[in-house]
Amino acid sequence: MGGTKIGIGFGLWELGMPDPDTVINYAVSAEAVGIDSIWLSDHVVSRNPSLDTSCVMAAWSARTKKIKMGPSVLTLPARDPVQVAKTYATLDYISGGKNRVIMAVGIGANPKDCLASGIDPSERARRMEEGVQVMRKLWAEPNVSFEGQYYQFEDVTIEPRPKKGTLDVWIGGKTDQALKRTARYGDGWFPSFVSPDEFRAGMDKLHAYGDQYGREIDPREAGVLILTCVDTDRKRAQDIAGRFLQGFPLPQEAMVARCAIGTPEECIDKVQSYVDVGCSKFVLWPIVPPDELIPQVELYGKDVIPHFA
Repeated sequence: MGGTKIGIGFGLWELGMPDPDTVINYAVSAEAVGIDSIWLSDHVVSRNPSLDTSCVMAAWSARTKKIKMGPSVLTLPARDPVQVAKTYATLDYISGGKNRVIMAVGIGANPKDCLASGIDPSERARRMEEGVQVMRKLWAEPNVSFEGQYYQFEDVTIEPRPKKGTLDVWIGGKTDQALKRTARYGDGWFPSFVSPDEFRAGMDKLHAYGDQYGREIDPREAGVLILTCVDTDRKRAQDIAGRFLQGFPLPQEAMVARCAIGTPEECIDKVQSYVDVGCSKFVLWPIVPPDELIPQVELYGKDVIPHFA
């Protein structure tokens, strides 16, 4: 299975907030067991515990050497893209300029993120598209001027810029519009909670849209976010995951079909079902209480990741 890399995302939601040591050691443990990347969910406002992605990524970069990291995904329309470009260029710098920072962006699932930032939610998609253009220019060029519908500025430079001249930009979402945005502006596609068949169909559309826009998306730069709970005891894994899935907006049966829940062997089979349709990157979010996060990483490192080495 050479070339397949596993990235484990950092999901908190209703299951509680880890203590600060666990937040940091989660990344350290992930790197130690050979996990490829680590991610953190992003919200401007949230009733559930939610940490600022850039602050956490800065802490992760100080304690790790090579693991990649990113937001999953950043609600770009709710933020000033010039400031985001500066923040993530800084993260690239302090993490060694080794292409460790991945910029995953989306329009945001919760309109309140935009409302709280004084942004009309109906403008989310157009602002995100324009924001990506702003960031790319600022990362690549000095003395940038931009005249868009939402963002205008003259002779702006950010330093230091990313060492390789840009950061990889993955576009979140699974709608046709999200696929079109990816084809026009993205380096990779990052859908959540899609089945293997839905992933394959999305990739077919992405390639077709890429032809329309004269761009080609590397199929190796497409990943899927799925929820996971692994345990040597299948029933225990199902019971832990079930506590979370009961509150999810999709029917539980549909969610289970898109999750890796059960023994290591069952999780291998689930990941393999996506590999079989061309998916080579995964962000696996443990749906477990905070004290189970690092054991999830360790069990994946011991019994799942070696299968895909």
